[in-house]
This record gives sequence, C-alpha cells and structure tokens, in this order.
Amino acid sequence: MNQRRPVILSCSEDGLLIDCLFTYNQRAFRPLQKEDPQGEPVCEIIERGIRDNWSGRYALDGQLRDALSAFCEKTKTANLFEQASHLPVEVRIGRISQSPLTPALLSFKRFVRGKRRPARIYVRRSAFLPSHAASPLHRRLWGIFKTGQFESIGLNWSPSHPGYITITTSTSRRRLPKVAAHEAGHLFGLGDAYAAWYRFFAAAPHTNGYMMRDTSRVQPAELAMLLTAHTTGRMQYFPRPFHPRHIGRGLYQAFIQPLVKVFKKRNP
Repeated sequence: MNQRRPVILSCSEDGLLIDCLFTYNQRAFRPLQKEDPQGEPVCEIIERGIRDNWSGRYALDGQLRDALSAFCEKTKTANLFEQASHLPVEVRIGRISQSPLTPALLSFKRFVRGKRRPARIYVRRSAFLPSHAASPLHRRLWGIFKTGQFESIGLNWSPSHPGYITITTSTSRRRLPKVAAHEAGHLFGLGDAYAAWYRFFAAAPHTNGYMMRDTSRVQPAELAMLLTAHTTGRMQYFPRPFHPRHIGRGLYQAFIQPLVKVFKKRNP
C-alpha cells in the first residue's frame, strides 16, 4: 500500500484501519457561526463526524467478507477475520496544522518533497452549490472516459488522487457531522446513491438508510465498496436505474419549477 496516499487502509488483528491525513483552509479553524467566536472550530466537528460515523463494528455479510478477502490478498495481508461475524473499523485522522500556504500549495509542496499528501477540506460560503467533493481542474471531465459514469466528470477518483471536500458555511451545526461523513465517503472511493442529475434523478435501489443516500448510517455494503475501491484503484458506484419518468420529473423540479415560482411572484 502506497504510504504517501491521503487515505491509507490497513488490516490487522484489531480490524480495519482507515488512516486519513487532512489539511484545511483558514476558515475551517473558526466556529461555524461568526457570532459564536468561542465555539468549536469547524474542522473539529468535521473530523468527529467522520470518525463517529465510519468507525464501528460491521456485520461480515457475504459482500463485505469477499471485499475484505480481496483486499487482504491484494495487500498481502493475513485475513484474520475469515471466521469472524463482525469487522471492527477505526478511522484515524491526522491533521496538518494551520499553514501560511493554501491547502493546494501545501499538498503540492509535500508531493515535491516526497512526503505524504493530505486530502484538502475547504469551508466556504456558497450561494448555489451545496457541500460536495470534487477533483482539481486538471483531473475533471476526462474521468468519464475511464469510468463511463457522469459522476466522474467532477470527481475523477483514484487512491492517490481522492479529490477535495467543500463544506458550505450554510450547513447547520446539527447536520454538519453527517454531511462531513457523507462527503468523506467520496474521498474513500464511493459514489452517491441519492437521486442526483448524474444518476438520471433516480436513487439507487434498496439504499434507504445508507450514508451515501440520506446520511443515515454507514452500511456493511458501503464498507465493502470502500475496500473494493482501494483494492481495484477504481471508484465504486451504486447501480443507476434509468426511468424516463424520473428524468422528466427531475428536470421539471430542477429547472422549470423554479421559473414557475418566480413567474408567479412577479404576477400575483
């Protein structure tokens, strides 16, 4: 396993370890609400949300058992959980302290020096986009030719280039831990399961209660996808059904409905 990656997986007698290294922009070291200067820094909430939601004991069903076996074989690691019923998982997060360099420049500097590069997390205001994960500009667009997935237009994932996260300051304090855990799922190599436009406005079947659909909780199937992503070096995507009625309804809600509301306000 490449020890310079932002996210490193390893398996031992203690279970699966997801070892992350993060760096943040300056805004992330301040509280979410400016009127609460003594509040908890956003970066602390983000990291706690990722740890709390991805760490735990996961039932070793057939899919997760096969994914763990393939991962151990690829990394030449003994699989000590072949007969176990559950797999313990721990998320460990290292953080590069505040730096005068931007996260992008810091990452590039460490790359040039042969050091482990961090995954970048930004906390920003956004008038239009929600919290999201994306790749740097030079890795966008061409990912679709590698995967055939519209989702990879913006996030062209690989274990060495997992992309970056943007958390918007409009995210509520209550939802922030779950939102951070969902976006971390993209850094870990998972696609979305909810009804996004790049999924033809259709959620993945049988994914109610999944972290990558509705931020409920991480399921064994999602952990299996994480392992497979790092075993194969390819992002794992949920099944994408194609229903014309979903596309029509999604296009209406995304583009036509807002225009209708504006027109009604102007012409009461």
